[in-house]
Amino acid sequence: MMISSKTLILLTFVPLSIFSCAKKEKHKEKEKTEETTTALTLPYDFENPSQKITLPKSLKEISGLSFYKNNQLACINDEEGKVFIFDLAKKEITQKIPFGKSGDYEGVEVVGNEVFVLRSDGLIKSFKIGEPYEREIDCSDPDVVEYEGLSYDPTTGNLLLAAKERIKEVDSKKMIYAYDFKRKILFKSIAIPDEKLIGKDGKKTFRPSGIAIHPITQQVFIIASQGKKLLILSKDGAKEALVDLNPNLYKQPEGICFTPNGNLYISSEGAGGDGYILAFDYKK
Repeated sequence: MMISSKTLILLTFVPLSIFSCAKKEKHKEKEKTEETTTALTLPYDFENPSQKITLPKSLKEISGLSFYKNNQLACINDEEGKVFIFDLAKKEITQKIPFGKSGDYEGVEVVGNEVFVLRSDGLIKSFKIGEPYEREIDCSDPDVVEYEGLSYDPTTGNLLLAAKERIKEVDSKKMIYAYDFKRKILFKSIAIPDEKLIGKDGKKTFRPSGIAIHPITQQVFIIASQGKKLLILSKDGAKEALVDLNPNLYKQPEGICFTPNGNLYISSEGAGGDGYILAFDYKK
């Protein structure tokens, strides 16, 4: 039975750099989701999803998802050059759309009628469903070892790319990059110092695996499979919350997206089992 209570969370306003251009309870297998830090009620109960949707075998290693249209999500796995349209009502794949060769694909974002797919090395492939149109955008950067996570910021018109890992010689900050379509350039957008990523466990492990912009508040949600955390930033880049995710519920979370009305979806590989999607209703 799903609990409909809202998650209560403490808020710390710590500005981040913006660039221009768990205690175990006895007798229970439990490591609850914890939220760090003045009281703000988040509109999602991260410990109690409204649905857990098991995915078919072709999405066992789901690595990204995006809202497509009513009751449908665009999903990718990290091996095949295909976008899978998953129907939430039917709970099945209704369409498979090839877009390229096999590769390490880690993010997908639908913008209007165009689909963007991010490869881990920074190459973005895009196409329009049902139209003879495609293009490639090179977002590789010498400082980035691997990207994981792609989103679109409607306020700027830029794509956002989450760097999972950067070369150690640069610095230890986690970095969100932005691609400007008008100027056709990639630039550093948000820098996140390690000390802002320390959770209840005292650890600062946080390797981004997914990113999404809330359609109503414009907050930036960044999820990390390695570290099992969800970082929430204001639209201006200030840290608002750091959620420590229950590893029993979030086995390998690698994708995050919103519907236009604010409902949240987080995808996870099954870590040996089936892939799945967790759904969270938006409670205003």
